[in-house]
Amino acid sequence: MLAILIAASIGLAAQAIDPPCGGIDCDLEGGGADVGLSAEEVQSLSSVWPDGSSQENPVSWYEYVAVIDCPGNSPSDPDGRHCNWATNYCEANVPDSSGPYSRIYRREVSDTDTGTWLHVDFTCYTDMVPARSGEDAELTMAMILEQFHRTQFALPSMGLQPPDGRALVNMPVYFELVWPEEGFEPTEVDTTTIIGHEVRIRPTLQEATYHFGDGTSYGPTTSLGGPHPDGDVTREYESTGALEPYITVVYGGEVSVDGGAWTTIPGTVTVDGPATPLEVLSSRNRLYND
Repeated sequence: MLAILIAASIGLAAQAIDPPCGGIDCDLEGGGADVGLSAEEVQSLSSVWPDGSSQENPVSWYEYVAVIDCPGNSPSDPDGRHCNWATNYCEANVPDSSGPYSRIYRREVSDTDTGTWLHVDFTCYTDMVPARSGEDAELTMAMILEQFHRTQFALPSMGLQPPDGRALVNMPVYFELVWPEEGFEPTEVDTTTIIGHEVRIRPTLQEATYHFGDGTSYGPTTSLGGPHPDGDVTREYESTGALEPYITVVYGGEVSVDGGAWTTIPGTVTVDGPATPLEVLSSRNRLYND
């Protein structure tokens, strides 16, 4: 019965359905939120076939794609752009979903022809959208990679010596990469659920680049630097000025599914840390008579 209801809903695919907030951030506390298809309805899409076709006689079938509902995304580029509202909308209205809020498209395909993508509906259960008629959604590396890119990585902060953000020209400044409490740093584990599977993602540090604020940098390196006198990331400034050094980190990642072994995620994420104000001063020697 559910499949019949879904088929009837999909029959309205050509009718445009406006997103609940017009593709922009909006007040999520109002009633009557349009959250699109439920998890069960999304899963049942795999049982829907074009007229004259079926599981037993697959003359043609539907292909599906979930397109994140952000400006610029399309079935040919479904997750190229992310916007906070799409994630926030699902977190506020369907907290048990993976999100982000997405448009479901389908097209009819056969051995000899491929149809046009048509909009079906919306959903927050993006990871449950099947690839095609007759196939349930399966956990894929593409899903894991998508979740990896959505990880709230720790932003690399910069520790400086001398302290207090003041240094002298021609004297070494020691730099250190410091992980803040917010976000996931290397070795910490971000756990989520994707189509019923427990997915654990563990960031790894691939490399760091120290930008000294005067146009020079050090790296890429795996060194975390350190304080005086043993830190190995230093810079002697040749002129005075107000600078804003910062650190860029390239994260890799490892994944474990349902408690299994850790494997490498085939991708990286580059994150810039916040700038740290640094004032470089000069000093003068003077002689005084007693």
